[in-house]
Amino acid sequence: MNRIELDRSDDLSGLISTYRPGFSLDARFYSSDAVYQRDLDVVFCRNWIYAGHISQLPKPGCFFLMEPGEESIIVVRDGARSVRAFANVCRHRGCRICTAEAGEVKAFVCPYHAWAYELNGRLRSKRAMPKDFDRSKYGLKPVRCEIFHGLVFINLDDGAPGLIDAIDEMNSSFEPYQLENTRVACRETYTVDANWKLAVENFMECYHCAPAHAEYSRCHTLKSPKDNEALRPAMLEEAGRLGYSTTAIDRSLPTDTGLVQYYYARNALYEPFVTGSKDGSAVAPLLGRVKEYGGGVADIQIGPVSFGILYPDHAVLYRFVPRGVQCTDMDIIWLVNQDAEQGKDYDLDELTWMWRVTSEADKKIILYNQKGINSRYYEPGPLSEMEAFTSGFIRWYLAQIE
Repeated sequence: MNRIELDRSDDLSGLISTYRPGFSLDARFYSSDAVYQRDLDVVFCRNWIYAGHISQLPKPGCFFLMEPGEESIIVVRDGARSVRAFANVCRHRGCRICTAEAGEVKAFVCPYHAWAYELNGRLRSKRAMPKDFDRSKYGLKPVRCEIFHGLVFINLDDGAPGLIDAIDEMNSSFEPYQLENTRVACRETYTVDANWKLAVENFMECYHCAPAHAEYSRCHTLKSPKDNEALRPAMLEEAGRLGYSTTAIDRSLPTDTGLVQYYYARNALYEPFVTGSKDGSAVAPLLGRVKEYGGGVADIQIGPVSFGILYPDHAVLYRFVPRGVQCTDMDIIWLVNQDAEQGKDYDLDELTWMWRVTSEADKKIILYNQKGINSRYYEPGPLSEMEAFTSGFIRWYLAQIE
């Protein structure tokens, strides 16, 4: 690997200043340990990150972990049925408390010295400590947690703007789908040996869709700006009739650092496709207030690494989580109507086919991209007009870490 490290803040500032607008980034943004640490400290500790869905927490004591970078966060439903988040760090000597990815407990017990914590984070038991020990000072450290239409988000920055108020104009876009009344039908994680930014940059452009995703391109008009624009008027008219919001919202590139990113737009599907499936036919019962198929598909974004595709009968949510300088988890979940039964109302293979085959292809593409960038012959190249969102993401990212 042709890795060049950056050890000082002035080195990073100098690297940022060399960026040429409209081009890809220097290789060091995808290989330097110092840049990666800056990414964790700024992007993943100061922004709202999608953690999971409320259906994963059906009753008190149910929990799951969200682990961006080197952090580990417990998301749990407490005894009062509130959803809370805590740092997965024992207040005794710092041991990880939860070692399972998800589960159900009556209390959190540290495996090291058996300090125990209530579901609300309060310290319950502290073995062999002095009589004057004040347990009230040693509860689990809370992490900010907010829920938007059933989607659970966390933020490690106490000073960041609140999520719900910041994205209020997105409510009408989400309301028809009623994602709070869905459940997780499937979850898959695709681990790719590449920097997290390459995964996000890939997802934000469809310049590669036609050559790399034949299955996706048969269904989604985003692969062809000309086709998408030609079919958009009829699609928007139908979407409005069906009760969908037809107003595009683009706050994906807030000018001030620290503001919440969000995006909503509707795009057409080619006939005869009414959803993302092999042959275009329905794969699950309709979601929420949706009464019939049609109206295209919604593409959404909340935060810098959380994206979604909302079909009439199911939703697909993407999240990109860094695991190392050149290691990223692409977490994907499929949501269906909460009353839908697998094997009766939907076939799991048919439901997940489109985004399984697309994600497998993306995993290969992103890996090849990283391998090329690691070459001594790589230099930043010019971006296409179809990579406008990727170009915008790069500008946003540089403003964040500067």
